[in-house]
Amino acid sequence: MGEKDLSALKESAVSASVHWAKSGFGWFTMRDRVNDYIEALGVNTAIDDDQEAILHGRRAAALAINIGAIHALTKQEELKLNEALIGIAQQIPRAQHRGFHR
Repeated sequence: MGEKDLSALKESAVSASVHWAKSGFGWFTMRDRVNDYIEALGVNTAIDDDQEAILHGRRAAALAINIGAIHALTKQEELKLNEALIGIAQQIPRAQHRGFHR
């Protein structure tokens, strides 16, 4: 995925996050766009499936979205968004194993 694509995904996540923080509507849209951005960054995988490394990567991506949205929010809206983004980041998706299972 190219830099333009990542930038577009981040802007989409920031826009949805600002909308949710200001209006309270669009939680699922925001969550999906944030997860799409995090997935595109590739932070859902780590060597030996190290859950702590994945969690730190997801938190860093969520904070990047928060920083992108900070200019459009009040202090209370920013705190609300920060808590929501950290909550989304802590929901690590289950790894799907490929291959044969015995």
